[in-house]
Amino acid sequence: MKKLCAIWIVLLSLKCFCQSSIEPYPLQIGINKTTNLIFPYEIKSVDRGSRDLLVQKAKGIENVLQVKANAQNFATTNLSVITADGKLYSFIVTYTNNASLLNISFATDSTVHFNDENFNEAWLENEAKKISKQYHFMHIATRNEQMKLLLNGINISKGVLWFSMQLSNHSLIDYYPDYIKFFIQDKHHAKRTSEQRTELEPIYQIGMPVINGKGKTKMVFAFNQFTLPKGKRLVCQISEKNGGRLLMLHISHRTLLNAKAPLTTTSTRQ
Repeated sequence: MKKLCAIWIVLLSLKCFCQSSIEPYPLQIGINKTTNLIFPYEIKSVDRGSRDLLVQKAKGIENVLQVKANAQNFATTNLSVITADGKLYSFIVTYTNNASLLNISFATDSTVHFNDENFNEAWLENEAKKISKQYHFMHIATRNEQMKLLLNGINISKGVLWFSMQLSNHSLIDYYPDYIKFFIQDKHHAKRTSEQRTELEPIYQIGMPVINGKGKTKMVFAFNQFTLPKGKRLVCQISEKNGGRLLMLHISHRTLLNAKAPLTTTSTRQ
């Protein structure tokens, strides 16, 4: 019995000593330059070992930490960062008068992640171009006076709804768009009651040039994601400048729920 207890004590002792260590990264920073640390996931926690370090998350960015010295020749200290994937990054920080390595990435690339409410213009532009090349999986159309408005598809990406549309002119008279509006309205309303409309403003759009006679153009509109109650519908309305050709396209709540994620490899179909 004593022998068995001794064995358990030895095993428990070994278990206590079998601890893994995280090797810290060496980091040199200066007082006149800012060092950018780019992580693959959102930064959740930051702890600096000394007030001699100035640290902050880049404004509007989730995964970039900016580090700078608050005093010259400070004593060696440490910095700890925890990211959304549960990983700990540990740094041993020393002072240098001439920091040469200013951008350090721990991700596979150097892509920055913007907060959802701070969409970057370049991201919106690139996403709009990608959406315009997506495979057409919808065919909801309206026609009036030899004009045709077609909804080719609805995509969703990072909380943004993208509407891919096409406007075609089947006449020889050029079409000059005056405005385009998107609004939510009741599907059915009494004739003597005023109709309630809620207008939606796109956060990004491409298209809406002059449509030459016998010509057509692609249009892409981006909105913060939303859904429709069963008794409501989304209406897209396009009006002609100094003309009478008005187009109104009705989009149901079922159509909106059929939104798809963009394909990584794109293909088009006319």
